[in-house]
Amino acid sequence: MQTLPIITKRTQIDVQGINGQPIFSYYQQLLGLLKKEGQDESLQHLFAEPVTNVLRGEVSWVTKLEGHVRAFDTLSPDEKLNVAKTLSQACATVRRLADKVASGSGTSASYGAQALRGMLSTPDPLASIFLVGEQLVIAQWGCVPYGDQSVDRSIDTRFAEAFKPAVKVIAAQQAAQRTFAQTAHTTDGPPDHSFSFAGLAKWLTLAALVALLLAGLFYKQWSVVVDPGPSVQTEEALRSRIAQLWVNVEQKAAACFPPAPIQPVVPATPTQPVSTSQEPPATVSTSEIDRRLKENAVTQGQFVNVTLAWKNQADLDLIVVEPSGVTVSMYDNDVRKSPSGGSLDIDANACQKMSGCPSRPEPVENISWNKKPPSGRYDVYVALFSANVPISQREDIPYTVVVTVDGKKTSYEGLIKINDMVCGERCRSKIRMKVASFTIP
Repeated sequence: MQTLPIITKRTQIDVQGINGQPIFSYYQQLLGLLKKEGQDESLQHLFAEPVTNVLRGEVSWVTKLEGHVRAFDTLSPDEKLNVAKTLSQACATVRRLADKVASGSGTSASYGAQALRGMLSTPDPLASIFLVGEQLVIAQWGCVPYGDQSVDRSIDTRFAEAFKPAVKVIAAQQAAQRTFAQTAHTTDGPPDHSFSFAGLAKWLTLAALVALLLAGLFYKQWSVVVDPGPSVQTEEALRSRIAQLWVNVEQKAAACFPPAPIQPVVPATPTQPVSTSQEPPATVSTSEIDRRLKENAVTQGQFVNVTLAWKNQADLDLIVVEPSGVTVSMYDNDVRKSPSGGSLDIDANACQKMSGCPSRPEPVENISWNKKPPSGRYDVYVALFSANVPISQREDIPYTVVVTVDGKKTSYEGLIKINDMVCGERCRSKIRMKVASFTIP
């Protein structure tokens, strides 16, 4: 996995919503749609995976592709034009897939098509486009600038506006696609040039609908100009309040954690090879977590699954408190199996002393429910039972928690700092760190 050199501030974007959930929640399902419906394997790597840091209010972006990562502004003119062509083709393919999915029955088909179209938006197209090796990768997908009210948020449209040389390339691509569609249509049978009253009625109906649409738009625009109404004022007040809340969150986060440094992108030169190795990210991606669970023969819960992963020898404990108050964990005197069906499937790096305990190179813990758990709110915590190192060798411990409810995955990042630890017979966290909550209806 590679982390792209871009971090998205949640204060600067709005995330597209699907059925009341952020589009990021459907990332794995969308990849499944692209793999199932699409014929082009490159689509499966087109959209980078979002990793949300709730504490900092940031989103980082990772990709499974290997190779040198280059930002759009470091590419040569020919490479930029090739990116424009590839981007146009990819957007057209995703839209065709969305239309195909929408033709199915049921609300899931409607939501799937809406999510596919929602992926084709970004707040800054030039900053969101990367080449990993020779493969196009898009970050910040499914996002728009905060407060943006524009109708057309398509990444290829905004890309052409920001990169003028792409206009001719994209226009040529669209013309070729229209010609192909028209050719496919005409081959279905001989053209019919005879006069048709049904055809005339169809065109008259279309003209009437266009006239009604223009009249409605004119009325709406005029009514907004004359009287913005309380709803507009309320929306402006809410946006102002939200912006202030984000400022407060950023100030508190800055007091706790230093900002994550962004490594500059160094363009490759023909005379000196550029090393593709880089420092591994502090987080653990969902695909890496899935791999660790599989290697440890852990089957994820059918209804609810909560996973904790980190990268050092420390003994962290995953804790889930049920609505009844029963706590599933190995921490202190908690239970490993609950009456509701909750089960701690694996406990990593167990250590009862200061240091020297055996540890796994890729630690992971998992709590699952294979039957529908009781209704109510479930709270997820992480605690440090033992740092498993001498006091002088302690370091901050970043971790990732993935909560899966009815197939929807949500990732959370956290950090246990040295100042959060208390040392006696071993170094442990002062309190349990709350990570997330979820509700079972």
